[in-house]
Amino acid sequence: MQNATPTALATPISFVDEDEQLLYLIKERNDYGAFTQLFKKYYNYLCEQSYCIVKCEQKAEEIVADLFYKLWKRRDSIKVATKVKCYLHASVRNRTIDHLRKYRREKNFSDVELPEYISHYTSPDDYAIGEDCRERIRRAVNKLPPKGRQVFLLSRDEGLKYREIAEQLQLSVKTVETHIRRSLIFLRSELHPELGEFV
Repeated sequence: MQNATPTALATPISFVDEDEQLLYLIKERNDYGAFTQLFKKYYNYLCEQSYCIVKCEQKAEEIVADLFYKLWKRRDSIKVATKVKCYLHASVRNRTIDHLRKYRREKNFSDVELPEYISHYTSPDDYAIGEDCRERIRRAVNKLPPKGRQVFLLSRDEGLKYREIAEQLQLSVKTVETHIRRSLIFLRSELHPELGEFV
C-alpha cells in the first residue's frame, strides 16, 4: 500500500513554500501522501475555477480529477516553472477552455458564442497564471519608469504595434523598441524565477 502521509526528508532542502516541497516529494520520492495533501488542498478551489467557465459542476469535477490523475501519472516528467498554485490554476483553466472548444466543435454549435474571455484565448500563455500572480506582475509594471510603463502598456494591454505607439507618443520606432526591451529586462529580473517566463 502506498504511503498515506508525506515522507520526511532525510536531508533538509530549502523550499519556497509548502507546495514546492509537496511537488518535490511527488516528483522525486513518488510520495502518494504528498500528492493526496496537494489534492485536498486545491481540489475545491480548482473545481470552482473550472465551474466559472464550464457552468457544469459534474464536468468541472471531471476536469479537475483528470488533471490530478495526469499529474500523478506523469509526475516524473512534469515541469513547474512557477508557483504550484499558478500552475494548477493555469492547467485547469486551459483544460476547461479546451473542453468548451471541443464540445462546441463536436456539437456544431458554431452559432453559440463563447464568453469574451474565452473567445480571446489564443494560447496557453494567455491564462498561464492566476490572479495572485497577475497582481504581482501589475505591481512590477508600476515600478517601471513612466514613459517605459506607458509604452509597455500600450503594447501589451492595448495591442498596439511599435509603429502605432511611436506615432501616438511622437517617438521613433527605435525608441519604442528600446523602451520595450528595457521593460522586459526589468520585469524578468523583478519577477524571476516564479513569473519571469510569462512576461
